[in-house]
Amino acid sequence: MIDHYEIIPANVADWPDLLYIFDKSLRTTDNLSDDDWKALYKNLTSFSYPTYDTYVFKKEGKNVAYISYWREKKLIKMLYVLPEYMNQGIANLLIQHILNTYHETMTIGVKKSNEVAMHLYTKYGFKIHSSEDYDTSGIYYPHYVLIREYAQS
Repeated sequence: MIDHYEIIPANVADWPDLLYIFDKSLRTTDNLSDDDWKALYKNLTSFSYPTYDTYVFKKEGKNVAYISYWREKKLIKMLYVLPEYMNQGIANLLIQHILNTYHETMTIGVKKSNEVAMHLYTKYGFKIHSSEDYDTSGIYYPHYVLIREYAQS
């Protein structure tokens, strides 16, 4: 169980921490070539902060994870957790936060080899919609596009 945490909207001052979380998390979970890594990192550093609704997971005052939702496209764009905080339920809490905040059908791209993420998202009702080999920046990144239909109760 996770104690002493909060999920709050990110602000510009959080950006260096978010880049650090992105870097450490992705290097733990993905095996990218140096060229792809540089292209992806360049793409992220040109990230248009106001485009996304980003929420930071703070544990005891420290930024340890974040999730970004692209409301215009109804897309969970990023979810990253520092490696030393993985497998503690933080990703679950961030996904629940997005689902409780945005009551709409949404999508996410998940790398085909990331079984942990696939299990996580399918647990919340996301289903494979399609398969793609390249991300939007042209990097070879075989992934599934998952969709979660919103059902009003």
